[in-house]
Amino acid sequence: MSGATEALQLDPADFKLSDYDNVRITMPEKPPMNEEDIDAQLFEYVLSSGKEIKSIADLDDAWVRAHFDGLETVNDVRNAIKEQYDKELEFQYSDLKFKACSDALVERLQGEVPEDVLQSNVDAMRAANQARFDAMHISLEQFLRESHLTTDQYEDKLREETLYQLRVNMALDLMADVLGMQVGNHELTEYLSAPNPEAFLEEIREKGQVENARKAAVRVKVMRRAIDTAIVNGVQPGAQAAEQPAARPVVVDDTDVPDLEHLPTAQIRDDAEGKYTFVSTL
Repeated sequence: MSGATEALQLDPADFKLSDYDNVRITMPEKPPMNEEDIDAQLFEYVLSSGKEIKSIADLDDAWVRAHFDGLETVNDVRNAIKEQYDKELEFQYSDLKFKACSDALVERLQGEVPEDVLQSNVDAMRAANQARFDAMHISLEQFLRESHLTTDQYEDKLREETLYQLRVNMALDLMADVLGMQVGNHELTEYLSAPNPEAFLEEIREKGQVENARKAAVRVKVMRRAIDTAIVNGVQPGAQAAEQPAARPVVVDDTDVPDLEHLPTAQIRDDAEGKYTFVSTL
């Protein structure tokens, strides 16, 4: 990092993990969508479109063709509702799995984050947030009002989230060291989300951030491994392979070039093709 807000780094020598084996997590069962749920969503859509009906049975294929491009029958609409539900459920489920794996790694981490390191990172996060507010032309006061937060609550949230992320990153760094995981320059855009890989690589070279980007990419690689090999509800990952495909990287277009000074908090999603997207902090 550069500029007025310098974030101090943790010393790996001050930490260790109690376990380096596969993480064990508990996940809720995925609730199925039944025919009554589909009827309810279809009925709600019809009412919002201004059509008065007494029963879903009143809908016909002619109504579908008049209201939906590319759909021909009522059954097509019902299938589309089910597919959208399944896709959104997978997003939510992968978010839960990411959080559960992160929690499991943090629980294994032994060692305390020094106050000066924590505070410097809180200050850096606050400055990064302010830069985002400025870019969106909103004030901190407006953000707090819309988020229903007081200033003290915002500061507490900053501190809590920063501490958590520091501990997640340290756990990933320790795992990477034990596993001997590395990422070559040619793999950086595979693990770091960048809609324009060439621009991203040029940016990190110009800013002298290649090694920082590599470190972030290694964390992504380790987290993907932790998620793919997680023992979920007592079930070994091999037994899950037939039900869900292995994670593969996918690029999302949230920004033209990632902000190398303040990359977003790590997030992961599993889309319909079974691909994971993960953006890590530096």
